[in-house]
Amino acid sequence: MVPRNRSVRRTKAALQSALVDLLLEQKNIQAVTVQAICDRADISRSTFYLHFENKDEVLSSYLLQMIGRVHDALRAWTGSDDSRWTVYFAHIAHIAPILSSLTSDGGPHAILSRYERQFAVVMQDLVLPGRISNLDHTVSYQAHYFSGGLLSLTWWWVEQDQCATPAQEMSRRYHALCSGHLCP
Repeated sequence: MVPRNRSVRRTKAALQSALVDLLLEQKNIQAVTVQAICDRADISRSTFYLHFENKDEVLSSYLLQMIGRVHDALRAWTGSDDSRWTVYFAHIAHIAPILSSLTSDGGPHAILSRYERQFAVVMQDLVLPGRISNLDHTVSYQAHYFSGGLLSLTWWWVEQDQCATPAQEMSRRYHALCSGHLCP
């Protein structure tokens, strides 16, 4: 059983990596085809469809995996609150070219919406660690509010600022906004 799971993980990782490489080259999700992903990963189309329904699902799985990594890093953060989000913005700077490829033609909104919903779970866990529950509407609506604001600020940073502002400064700005303060 373990070798099969390992094989599945390797196959999915190869497909994700191929998609990311193609996005970096093409700069547009619409230009990337399933066949191009399969060719780059050296995996047959039938194997592709055993693991994913379409290229959006590959991208979604990649983004969710990245969110998991950021979530782990945010939970482990021991620095000051106003610099906590440096971890997030540093991560975004790393994947900004991929995110830019989603927004160049409007991008697949379903993927972005799923990213926001998943990040709301991360926010909720940061507010009440270990007590993630959809039943707690007070925490849930706040988590969605903050994750929506973070996602909006993220798209501004990627598209308008092109990640020119350092991650530490973006962290400070986000913290200030969450605290109800305007910052230059």
